[in-house]
Amino acid sequence: MATTQQQEKVVRSYVHSGCIYVAEMRRPRAKNAFNDALYQQLTAALDEFEADDSLQAFVLTGHGDYFTSGADVKETAAILGDGTIRPPSKSPSHAFMHKMLDCKKLLVAAVNGPAIGIGVTLLMHCDLVYAADSATLWTPFLRIGVVPEFASSYTFPHLLGPTVANNLVIRSKVYKAQEALDAKIVGEVFPTNGFLETVLAELTPLVTNRFNRTSLPVYKSLLRRERAPKIREALFYEFEQLDRRAASGEFLATVMELKKQFKTKSASKL
Repeated sequence: MATTQQQEKVVRSYVHSGCIYVAEMRRPRAKNAFNDALYQQLTAALDEFEADDSLQAFVLTGHGDYFTSGADVKETAAILGDGTIRPPSKSPSHAFMHKMLDCKKLLVAAVNGPAIGIGVTLLMHCDLVYAADSATLWTPFLRIGVVPEFASSYTFPHLLGPTVANNLVIRSKVYKAQEALDAKIVGEVFPTNGFLETVLAELTPLVTNRFNRTSLPVYKSLLRRERAPKIREALFYEFEQLDRRAASGEFLATVMELKKQFKTKSASKL
């Protein structure tokens, strides 16, 4: 897969069983944190997936022990710290989110380990969500002073219910895999050992069935038809708030404080 401006390749993609597109996030030193390159390359991967009629399912997973540690605070601090004010709505994250929402084929998350922030909010836009039994899910938005994103201000309360939504957003509760299954955040939990292989074995008969190839996209559109406009609206208002905070300097202050906290934690381990 081609990358732009000599970017480091942070997504490894391959095709399984001729019809399953696997996209593996590969930023192990950053615990697969989302930066511009990861957003851009995942968007390109989704484009590639949708353009090929032989591909029926897109599986997103992480390399190593983590699914993703969320937003890359260090890179964001570097971008904002040089005086650049980039509205979040103009960032690669915005394009990635809309690309996921536009996808008409099957989107699958294989949560191989801890998922933080965007790693949890994107699950609401996947058709099937599998988690390894070692996975944990955490959305520390209120704790770090960040606006909920990827339409989670709508999807959490409407898909998971107010109690789980408040646990995630207000209490910043960490959900273990079985708890996430009980709360309906994920749909199935498999052993960590051989996790991705198990997910692919589960998916293969589903997407290779010739009748499912035509019926799955229709079924997906029917399931999402009613809530799709509300999700777009929530996403718009979330980015509006993020842009306002970026313009006022609130976002930069939050990011720099987080960067300082991470430096302190790293120093304490030396």
